Amino acid sequence: MKSIVKIVSIGAAVMAFAACVQNSTQNNVPSYVEIVGTAEKEVEPDIFYLSFSLDESDNAKKIDINAMEQRMLAALQSLGIDTKNDLTVTGMSGDDWYWWWRKSHKKYQRKTYSLKMENLDLVNKSCDKLDSLKVSYRLSKVDYSQMDELKKEVQQEAVRAARQKAENLLSGENKKVNELIYLQEKEAFNNQSLYRNSYDNYALKSVAYESPSFKKIKVSYDVVARFSIT
Repeated sequence: MKSIVKIVSIGAAVMAFAACVQNSTQNNVPSYVEIVGTAEKEVEPDIFYLSFSLDESDNAKKIDINAMEQRMLAALQSLGIDTKNDLTVTGMSGDDWYWWWRKSHKKYQRKTYSLKMENLDLVNKSCDKLDSLKVSYRLSKVDYSQMDELKKEVQQEAVRAARQKAENLLSGENKKVNELIYLQEKEAFNNQSLYRNSYDNYALKSVAYESPSFKKIKVSYDVVARFSIT
């Protein structure tokens, strides 16, 4: 009988100790609230990329590609454009044309370019120069010069928005939002497209001279933030 009492006593003591440990562990786990914070900003683009090509087969006088390129460079440089740094070759190709009735063939070369400019007035003037050379072009991309700073600012605003949301949600619960204990950044959204897919010669000049309607660049961030609460 004494053995049974001792076993029961030991078992009860073990269960009591386990309960104390469990309660202690639970009490040591900090309370927290997990919130999704969102922020976004829109800015006017201040960098413009003009795409165009030179094609030997397109000109009636059959000017070779090197001469066409020299004329184009001279025209852009007359506007003060740094063609060494702001003009890049994005593609080159060649076609072999064969006329069976003449039993002759000729190769035509083609080059494509991307021109970076930092103000719309220069875009307009470049379009005029390319028009005078009978060169087709399109506005292919816009960007923002302070993009890194903008992204950082929006990220910080997303975290602040998460804290503010947490405080609002707990304002009636007599809870205090404390330090940030966990943070996960979601994928950012950076919209750099135009209202239209691209602008060709005449559409671009109409937009540029009459009523500019470039879509603003939007940067958006979502963060998952966890704050301890007391």
